[in-house]
Amino acid sequence: MTENHSDTHIQGPAGDDRLARAEQAVAAQPDSANAHYNLGLALSKSGDQERSKEEFRKALKLKPGLLEARVNLAAILLREGDYDGCINESLRALEFRPDLDEACVNIGIAYVHKGMTEPALESFHKALAINPRSLAAHLNLGNIYLALGDIDRSIEHNSKAIEMDPRFAMAHNNLAVAFHHKGDVGKAREHMNQALNLGYAVHPDFIKLLNQ
Repeated sequence: MTENHSDTHIQGPAGDDRLARAEQAVAAQPDSANAHYNLGLALSKSGDQERSKEEFRKALKLKPGLLEARVNLAAILLREGDYDGCINESLRALEFRPDLDEACVNIGIAYVHKGMTEPALESFHKALAINPRSLAAHLNLGNIYLALGDIDRSIEHNSKAIEMDPRFAMAHNNLAVAFHHKGDVGKAREHMNQALNLGYAVHPDFIKLLNQ
């Protein structure tokens, strides 16, 4: 399982006003990359991903180095399952700014979905080399290492994620599974209960197993 941050949709009059203002700005300044970027962002938050992609691409045609537009475009492509498109846009972003850890995370998640574990690991570790406090990189590394059976590394990265965000329910669930593999039922049950208290959908069979 992978995780990354997603946009929050704009709802109600405030969102409508923001979208209308962004459209007016593009009409007034059709050659402004920032105007197209802002309209793309407003469209994305309103749920219109197709038009959003169009506006981000228009912004990038006018200003190829507008990283915010490229990163947001890559994120939409990732959510839509266009993993090669996401990787390509993220690599372009890294050409302009090699220390962009968010682009490395998006590449890693895309590789996970493509079933390419080694490049995914490389991308997430690159993100951590840039930003050791990348929550998404730690969580995804914890997931991969758990799937690979490298329990100690999984515990290391999920523990880092919880250190940064104690309410990260998925990381608590991963730690419960990892500690169960190590035979530490007490810690496994502790993290399982934390995940449950935070609203995570722990697998019912796992709950029964730890409560025996």
